[in-house]
Amino acid sequence: MKKRIKNKILLLLTGILVLLTPMTAFAESSSNYSMGSGAEEYKVAPVAYEVDKVYHAVDIEGVESLDGLASMFVKGDSVYVATSSAILILDLDFTLKETLAEYTDLDGKTAQISGPDGLFVTDSGLLYVCEPTKEHVLVFDSSLKLVQSFGKPEGLDVSVKYQPSQIIVDSLNRMYIIASNIYEGILEVSSDNKFQRYFGTTTVSVSPIEIFFRAIASEAQLSRQALLLPTEYSSMTVNGRGFVYTTIRSRDVETPVRLLNVNGDDIMPKNWQDNPPSGDENYANSGQYGGKSSLSYIDCNEYGMYMVLDTIQNRIFTYDSSSNVLFVFGGRGDKDGCFRNPVSIRWMGESNKVLVADRLSQSITVMKPTNYAAALFEAAKLEAEGERDAAVAYWQKALDMNYNCNVAKDAIGRVRYWNGDYKGSQEMLGQILRNDYYSMAFEKTREQMVRTYAPAAVVVLVVLIVAVKLLKRVRRSKKGGNGNAA
Repeated sequence: MKKRIKNKILLLLTGILVLLTPMTAFAESSSNYSMGSGAEEYKVAPVAYEVDKVYHAVDIEGVESLDGLASMFVKGDSVYVATSSAILILDLDFTLKETLAEYTDLDGKTAQISGPDGLFVTDSGLLYVCEPTKEHVLVFDSSLKLVQSFGKPEGLDVSVKYQPSQIIVDSLNRMYIIASNIYEGILEVSSDNKFQRYFGTTTVSVSPIEIFFRAIASEAQLSRQALLLPTEYSSMTVNGRGFVYTTIRSRDVETPVRLLNVNGDDIMPKNWQDNPPSGDENYANSGQYGGKSSLSYIDCNEYGMYMVLDTIQNRIFTYDSSSNVLFVFGGRGDKDGCFRNPVSIRWMGESNKVLVADRLSQSITVMKPTNYAAALFEAAKLEAEGERDAAVAYWQKALDMNYNCNVAKDAIGRVRYWNGDYKGSQEMLGQILRNDYYSMAFEKTREQMVRTYAPAAVVVLVVLIVAVKLLKRVRRSKKGGNGNAA
């Protein structure tokens, strides 16, 4: 009997210890949360992406190594992957189609692919490859024959070594190149390799104290101060309208994600809370705060949605065209859905699958959207196409799966306002503290109340006035009657 009681006590204590033990498994797994409002900045959210397949070299027949993964590009039914010594061309099922490891240069000599980084494929099938250590950009035709080799652009006056790391090409075959240690902006280069201008030039913020110090400091003091350099871009991609999405790696800039128009001006919208897209400010799993995000890669789709890679916590942030965070996924670690050193992310067309290249683990992870992410994608797509009413069903579907989904509440609340359901709009928008539309809905609700009850109120007022006048007459008549009787 005593032994049985001891066993029960032991089981009870074990259960209590389990409950009190920190649950690190969730903290180390893929991050899934959404942005809140006010004091509740981060809220739990359903899983947005889950692992479909992880590919190492042994999983791809004909591939010996994925060492030195640097960049990827998806075009049509092909995935282009830059490794340390080759460009791999795979189909969407990751079957090897072709390998570009060596080529015949323009002098007729055999050359090797070495340390490639940025890749870009045009609609006509031209493959652009940045080789930073060789200080050039190679251009191959659809049969992987070298047709151009562009070294340092003519007219580019810089004192540092020319090391092109990222490239995009527009419809006029103008090249936009990010080069290491060139801080003035993205290089705009003509199709015949002539430097045109710095595109998307960044500016430096200098505090009044720094200005004052530099005004009175000696040359020796100034030489010991850090150089005030504009910020270096870390990645870029281009949408169907020719606008360029970019990221800036620095954690000290207010707008690390930018959308550049043809003039190089930043036209990236802020969200309704007036916040620019920037990843995290201070959120981290396990209570270990890593601080503000450092964004190293970006990709976009045809509906204005874009995703950025944070290399501090290895998270991927996905935004709609209005810079609202749709969801966050990824994280640091070796578990499914986490990454050790992600260097490139790419969308895989209409499937909305995402590729993540991890240099340290020498792997490419294919992530597939869950029903939650699929609902948000369809809602954002329909809204971008102007089909706001049709989008409501998908926003509601996402909201049913995640009551903390503020982007869905915002969209539904705005549609209710436009459709004249002002009370319903107030109820939805009041939950997320969206004051602008809430105030407009409140005004409309008050106007409706006035229109509804004003006629009845007027009638009641008139009746009251008439009744009061009649009552006064009756009282006067009674007084007069009593006086005559006396």
